[in-house]
Amino acid sequence: MPGVWRPTGLRAGFHAEPGATGSGLRHAGEQWAPARFLIKPHTHPVWELYLQLRGVSRWSAGGQPVTLGPGHLFAVAPGVEHHMAEESTANHHFYFAGIDLAPVFARQPALARRWSGLPPVVHRADAAALADPFHQLMRELTAKRAYPEEGLALAVDRLALEAARLLEPGAATPELATHPAVTRVRALLDRGYERHWTLRELAGQVGLAPTYLAGLFVRELGVPPHRYLNECRIRRAAQLLRTSDLPVTAIGIEVGFGSGQHLARVFRQLTGTSPREYRAAGRERAPAAEPSSTKESHDHPDRATG
Repeated sequence: MPGVWRPTGLRAGFHAEPGATGSGLRHAGEQWAPARFLIKPHTHPVWELYLQLRGVSRWSAGGQPVTLGPGHLFAVAPGVEHHMAEESTANHHFYFAGIDLAPVFARQPALARRWSGLPPVVHRADAAALADPFHQLMRELTAKRAYPEEGLALAVDRLALEAARLLEPGAATPELATHPAVTRVRALLDRGYERHWTLRELAGQVGLAPTYLAGLFVRELGVPPHRYLNECRIRRAAQLLRTSDLPVTAIGIEVGFGSGQHLARVFRQLTGTSPREYRAAGRERAPAAEPSSTKESHDHPDRATG
């Protein structure tokens, strides 16, 4: 069972260290940091991947400045010193994972070529696709499930794989013969579910009439865009209910609903239960976390508050 705790000095979130497993994961977490949050200079013996989900943070890594916005990937090679260049000016939300890639390469030898050719500091602004692999990793760390070591190894491999795909030169090509407008709108909703999209705005993104786009969307995916958007939001809300300390109202706002009541209404429509009932049922199955008073956010070298 991984060591999981909820550090003090943060708005919400957790830090996990899985201990002696063959997955290659050394540490990981999801955290909501307040303004004046600061991560001090440090290094790791393994690669660390950091995905900014909300807010802006400014870093220095290997002597070079890096500014991260929503959807940005920041990856640092073993032994490279990195730190936040200044305290954050507002709340921000991020994932992080420190991975020893040797076990990953033993399981997935084809990935070694891509990772071995990377510079010591990687910054990509179009990395929102890594949110799903990070979601899966967080779930494996925080939920008590069958085959935990196998699940963790698969989640680590998927994260390393998707990062390698993201960093591979050349654009990806779609595997299915989906209308390009539907593909584009689906990607917008998958990665920007917290935005208050209107059908007219989505149609403008792809140069189609709103009614024509809606018809295409239903024909190819079986649901209209607003239903698809709500399903994206509820999937993310469910994940946050399982793995975060955020209040239900804050989760509703985080995923794009105007209030906790709005989240609760749509959550019940799509899942048949309320957010609070869902959270309570999940905690009955989840591993116990250490009391937050026993762990400070700076216990791990890359987590410290200002």
